[in-house]
Amino acid sequence: MHRKLSTLAVILALVGASSCVTRQRSTAVDASGLDYKLSTFAFMEEGDLVTFIVDTRASGIHKNDPYFPLEISVANRGLKNLTLTRESFILIDEDGNRYHVANPRDLLQSYDHLDVDQRLAELEGIVFSRFANYSRYPAVFSPTRMTGGSEITTVDGEILKTTTPPRQNQPGLTTVQDRVSLPRWGYFIDFIYFPTPSAGLEGKRFELHMEAPELPHTIFVKFVVLS
Repeated sequence: MHRKLSTLAVILALVGASSCVTRQRSTAVDASGLDYKLSTFAFMEEGDLVTFIVDTRASGIHKNDPYFPLEISVANRGLKNLTLTRESFILIDEDGNRYHVANPRDLLQSYDHLDVDQRLAELEGIVFSRFANYSRYPAVFSPTRMTGGSEITTVDGEILKTTTPPRQNQPGLTTVQDRVSLPRWGYFIDFIYFPTPSAGLEGKRFELHMEAPELPHTIFVKFVVLS
């Protein structure tokens, strides 16, 4: 009887191990050609001038939405100043298609998950020790809806949408920025949004390119979207 129980325990252990391997394989991805991974979802390109990080944790749940988010962090390591706008970022898919950052107005009109994405943010915890000696600067390239927010959202002074003053537990709107200026040893964390490619997101490889007047060449991060 003891031998039968021991045999059964071994079988159950093997089955459990097999299921774990199966679960691991479901999220496995060929990492060749991708940039250095800081976490399951965060990819980094680090040079003498700039550190550029792209995180896709919030991306995988938006396969059926018109837009999808990328959480990004940029740190100025070697430039006197680094100036970035929405136009600084270009997404390129596996087929060479290029996508520009979504306009805040389009996000407010056609995308309902801005606050959900904020709750899935993870880069603050990941880069906390890496940028411990840096200064963090505000960056809000994309709008959010949060209780107690401002009454209007603007882009270079243009009113995108007006609201009545938010009452308790009702959403307000944040004010977005068009430009972020980072001095040396400065960094920011923010979300930017792109149109969802017709070929989909899951398991697809992308490059996020970043350009700035102060950069001698384009910097880009190679990453993959996992759900």
